[in-house]
Amino acid sequence: MASRGKGATTKLKSNMEEQLDRLMAQLSDLEEAREDMDDDEYAETKEETLDQLKEFEQSLAKMMKGDMTLVDTLGAMQLAIQAAVSDAFKTPEVIRLFAKKQPGQLRERLAELRRDAKV
Repeated sequence: MASRGKGATTKLKSNMEEQLDRLMAQLSDLEEAREDMDDDEYAETKEETLDQLKEFEQSLAKMMKGDMTLVDTLGAMQLAIQAAVSDAFKTPEVIRLFAKKQPGQLRERLAELRRDAKV
């Protein structure tokens, strides 16, 4: 789980940097294009960009405070999936197949479960 957490953290950092760069470029482009825009369009676009920047700042503040836990969320999802799969294998049918050592039928049942999970 540690390696997955490190990868997720690296990806999150990269995404955050890209988002900040995009917002800064958007503000810069807006200033450069100001002469080509009417006042209302300029004001509206600038306000939207500044709102996005404020939302970004709030997200960053939450992460810094520890309110957002990406790895914990992913771990919880993984545990839920494992529990669902575990419950699926507790059915009397599957237990009987294990007891009778019928690998072909077990594989077939597993394929059915995987197919049903995708639906």
